[in-house]
Amino acid sequence: MKSTTGLIVGVGSVGKRHAKVMADRFDRLFVIDTNDAALQWATSQLQTDLKCAKSVKALEDEIRSCAATTSAVIATWGPSHFDDFSQIVALGVRRVFCEKPLATSLAQIQSMRKLCVEQKVAFTGGLHLRYRGIADFIREASATHLGGPPTSFVVDGGARCIATTGSHWLDLAIDVFGSPPTEVFASLDAAAINPRSADLEYWAGTASWKFSDSRRLAITYDNSSSVHDRIRLFAKHGVIEIDPDFNLTMYARDHNEIQSDPRVVRVGRVLPEPVAEFVPYSGEVLSRQLDEIEGAPNPIYGARAAFDSAEALLAAFESSRSGVTVSLPVSDELVRQSQEWNIS
Repeated sequence: MKSTTGLIVGVGSVGKRHAKVMADRFDRLFVIDTNDAALQWATSQLQTDLKCAKSVKALEDEIRSCAATTSAVIATWGPSHFDDFSQIVALGVRRVFCEKPLATSLAQIQSMRKLCVEQKVAFTGGLHLRYRGIADFIREASATHLGGPPTSFVVDGGARCIATTGSHWLDLAIDVFGSPPTEVFASLDAAAINPRSADLEYWAGTASWKFSDSRRLAITYDNSSSVHDRIRLFAKHGVIEIDPDFNLTMYARDHNEIQSDPRVVRVGRVLPEPVAEFVPYSGEVLSRQLDEIEGAPNPIYGARAAFDSAEALLAAFESSRSGVTVSLPVSDELVRQSQEWNIS
């Protein structure tokens, strides 16, 4: 059954985009934000049956009365996501989209997983690259042109933040490789330069996730540099590059050169002419994700995938804290010892 009511918590820069989609989709929309200017924006810009408040609690009776036909979007800053989710589910809402990061500690992720199972919550997360056709292109085109699928994924650049931006590349790596990582080691440092708020930390350093069959994702960010990141995936005989607009270009080595000595240790340059290119879908994807939590068949990004990705991200922070490699899935002991990270 499709929802007739929408609920959005947080209408900042990201939340405003989501709210516009929801206003066109639902007969009624609840908008929650602590900021007066954000609520004034909603009142003036959203053309639907609208009810605004500064807290979920202020509208709890109305939300509870229509919870069975409500889809919720959480678009606040990361440190409030767990509480926002818990409040919404306690009122009976069973269809929830949450922006990344889903939560800020492994303990919170474990609690959210459990709640989704116990309360039968249809859940998804805000990592949009799954919906743009990128992973399918990489797998198919690399099999055709590069001698097989990618075996490593390398990201490096300036102040992009392991949580804010790195979470997207981690989730794409999981999609491309077809399974979550098996371990992670990280050495990270924070700076108070987050453009959203000085209260939110911006994380640089290096994180390396290992996947099955010795495949890897490595991300290095430098909070002292303003240079955009480079994104490359290496396969046996070539490389895929992803530009800042998510456009993909695939380069291969010379076939004759490979034939003359096919040993992998005999490395060579890729040719300058691309063997394949791909422009991904660039439209909004919230509508598709709302369809999925409302029961659309063949969902792309369900609760399990979203929580696996979030756990792998937070495990990197725990690895950096402890100075040791963290195995995935994480142990119950690490969940009990985990701390909250001020990320968004």
